[in-house]
Amino acid sequence: MGKVKNLIKGELLSHFGRICPDPYVWVFSSTDNRHYNYNSRYLFEYVKEHVPEVTPLFVINDQELRQKLGDLYGRQYFIETETAEGIRRALSAGVWFTSAGLPVYGTGLLKGRRIINLWHGVPLKKIALLDPNLGKAAKIYFRKIFSENYTCILTTSQSLVPLMAESFAVEEKKIKVWGQPRNDGIFQKKDRDRILHKIYGKLPEYHRIVLYAPTFRDHGEVKLFPFRDFDRERLEDFLEKEKIILFLRTHIAEKAAAGPYLGERVRFMGEEQAEDVTGMLDIFDCLITDYSSIYIDYLLTGNPVIFLPYDREEYLAGRGMNFDYDEVTPGPKPETMDNFLRCLSAEQDSWEEERKRVNGLFNEIRKPCSESICRKILKSLKENKR
Repeated sequence: MGKVKNLIKGELLSHFGRICPDPYVWVFSSTDNRHYNYNSRYLFEYVKEHVPEVTPLFVINDQELRQKLGDLYGRQYFIETETAEGIRRALSAGVWFTSAGLPVYGTGLLKGRRIINLWHGVPLKKIALLDPNLGKAAKIYFRKIFSENYTCILTTSQSLVPLMAESFAVEEKKIKVWGQPRNDGIFQKKDRDRILHKIYGKLPEYHRIVLYAPTFRDHGEVKLFPFRDFDRERLEDFLEKEKIILFLRTHIAEKAAAGPYLGERVRFMGEEQAEDVTGMLDIFDCLITDYSSIYIDYLLTGNPVIFLPYDREEYLAGRGMNFDYDEVTPGPKPETMDNFLRCLSAEQDSWEEERKRVNGLFNEIRKPCSESICRKILKSLKENKR
């Protein structure tokens, strides 16, 4: 209902509100206009700190989160788009950046404005108009509200341009290989002890830390350790001996699945602990996942990845993949507890060359990109004035 009201108000104000967008006011938005995450967050923070000629605003329609962020960064930076006044303010911006959805819904929003879809990952799975679960009516809505409103859509590699263009039903020239601002943090040195202490307080001694981030399932709860011979006590003993801490990051709807495994060396790292973990991926020594494109970002670190696709046939049948799974998953896929612990011990790494190959396929941008994106937009604004 919220999106319907936003659409009605947005249509009325954008077409009859006599609003003249200011090219140096930039609005950012992300998931459902209620989250501070993905590429929008990282580019917003860069603009706020490094682009003084621009006024950046971030849409947060969750009042509690908006107040919290306002206390941290300054209330002048955060707006809502649930009231006519808030929608008018967003429509007054000459540049919109989004990672999911739009700050305001409507048609013909490109008039006097640039709308850049930063997106939020490499499309391993079928997305947007290629999603087999998207109905005919939903596809028409998607084209009118999203595809026709984008100035451009960003991606990470030239090899992905045709796929992104087909997914969003836009011309290939609208797909720009400009990178993902959320990955900028991977190239910046961090104090991981300080980061973890801020989140958890005191932790047991560790030599290595591992992130386990499985994909959300529509067909049932995730099985975190899908081994017939799984032994929790054995896992805990192994982690203690190797001085490893394993951080579980499930979808918020599957938090309960992590409960039985949590302990001194198995910790939960959900959205409450870190709403967007991408910017700190480089602090982890190893990643465990299944079908999540988070591993594509993680390949930029050069560190090992372990895959646990125990329900591959069922999962892929429901969502569909754009690539052959085995061809683009450069890491071991252990099916027993013994093999899993062997992979986790990091005694040998025979997948380095495969990781480089897949990284080369998906990650053409291997340096911070926020500055470059801002420079391109500012240049286009100046050229438009002439």
